[in-house]
Amino acid sequence: MIIKSNLQIWGVDFEVGACWDAGSTPPHVAPEKSGRWTVKRETERFVVCFVQTLGGKEDLLNTFPSSEQGEIDAKTFALAACQKH
Repeated sequence: MIIKSNLQIWGVDFEVGACWDAGSTPPHVAPEKSGRWTVKRETERFVVCFVQTLGGKEDLLNTFPSSEQGEIDAKTFALAACQKH
C-alpha cells in the first residue's frame, strides 16, 4: 500500500488540529478495548493515538516530526498498529 501525504492528495498541507483515522477495532472486540487509531497534526509534530470508543480516552502511541515525511511515517505507523489487531 502506498501512503500519500495530504499535500500529494489534495495539494495542501495537513492542517494543524486535523485528524486522520487509520481504522477501528473489529466489531467483536470487548467494548472496553474497542477504539480507533488516529493521526493528529499538532503545531510541532504528528501524533498517533489509540482513541477508546467508551469514554474517548486517548493513548499516545508515537510522535513524528511536523513535516510531509513525518505525516507519511505517522500514517504508516498507525495503519500497521491497526492491522495488528
